[in-house]
Amino acid sequence: MEIYMQKIGLIRDDINPKNTNLNLDIDWFVEYTNTDQDEINFTVVLKSSENFNLNFKVEGILKLDLFEEFNQGDVSQIIFYQACNVLMDMISITRESVHILSKNEYSNLKSEHVPDTLFNSSDVKLML
Repeated sequence: MEIYMQKIGLIRDDINPKNTNLNLDIDWFVEYTNTDQDEINFTVVLKSSENFNLNFKVEGILKLDLFEEFNQGDVSQIIFYQACNVLMDMISITRESVHILSKNEYSNLKSEHVPDTLFNSSDVKLML
């Protein structure tokens, strides 16, 4: 069996919780289409609203090997586990951080397209 995550979406609070330990009470579900075929489409949705408001959605494809049976309960647990790992990574990389680049810093990025996206400003504020 092969699992491919094709589309990932995250809507989260703008501000990170102040606590270093983030306890998420997650509601989740997995929906499947084309379950009678060797290539099954799935959508997994994770939601939390208590300590940290977020909605997370992954769309993907599950490819079964020849003669492999589809066990929805087992596959759902695997997809949920993998989606949680991706969610934790996305929370980490979308945390609020700001770095201001001077003209000298962004001119060293070696891209001819960077100046076109900066709208001729002398300083650029990147939100990461």
